[in-house]
Amino acid sequence: MTPFSGILPVNKPVGLRSTDCVQKIRRALWRGAKIGHGGTLDSTASGVLIVLIGQATRLSNFIMSMPKTYETVVTFGTRTSTDDASGEAVERVPFDHITDEMIDSALCAFMGWRMQSPPAVSAVHIGGERAHVLARGGREVTPEPKPVCFSKITRMSCIDGEGRVSFRVDCRKGTYIRSFARDLGARLGSAAHVSALARTACGPFRMEAAKGAEELFTMTAEELAREVTPVPELETPCAAYEAGAAAYAALSCGRPVALSALTRLSFGAEPRPDSPAVIKSNKIFSICRAAKKGGTLELSPDVNIILSGGLE
Repeated sequence: MTPFSGILPVNKPVGLRSTDCVQKIRRALWRGAKIGHGGTLDSTASGVLIVLIGQATRLSNFIMSMPKTYETVVTFGTRTSTDDASGEAVERVPFDHITDEMIDSALCAFMGWRMQSPPAVSAVHIGGERAHVLARGGREVTPEPKPVCFSKITRMSCIDGEGRVSFRVDCRKGTYIRSFARDLGARLGSAAHVSALARTACGPFRMEAAKGAEELFTMTAEELAREVTPVPELETPCAAYEAGAAAYAALSCGRPVALSALTRLSFGAEPRPDSPAVIKSNKIFSICRAAKKGGTLELSPDVNIILSGGLE
């Protein structure tokens, strides 16, 4: 099998660790295959896990920065050690005073950029060690708050007699839905945890269009290759431009390209200073950072992926 590069969206089931999923796909590919991911999912969550193959592993940070959509069930009345149903109950607080109207009003406080404390049982680093390792070792863990962004939060159901409410959450990189549930419970004078969670979208990749993990594990390398999105075909939430011969020559040497010299391919968010943009052709896929230069913007390459034929 000839090595290939690309993006493989996987519909991960509950109970499977993201790292185990990546390892099983690696074993199905050619020997020595380079493989990574675009952001893990908790084993208690299901949904879109982005597996990166070959040169596409260099897109990890770019994929992680793409907007995410989650569907979750939050259960009021109980706070757990992990902020989801896998942990032990550490606090029980009445929730019968909570109404749908109260929930909708409280959601306004979460919108846009805000500081959020990750769960104690999470992958964030504290003093060089993972928070979940410290917490499960009996250490008291208080992760530092981090900036997160909620683009939209929609209540999908009424609160039921068990304190359960369904939400759809659109957010950016680094947002913990478990922390959202915990904080929402506290804001409403109760406690809460996530009792179900699915990532339904990561950038252009949708859960309903992704093959199930167990089905992918049975495929040969040739069959997996047919499920992979080639790097040049990656749809991006930011603006994309076409690289002509002059732009390719500059980018491949690490030099910036003037925005005015490029042809617009897609109409994502307008590039602005320090924001990303993509320049691509059949020879190169370049993730660039915009910077002001005189009266225009220049795009300087952060990540260059030279595609087949690019070195000819």
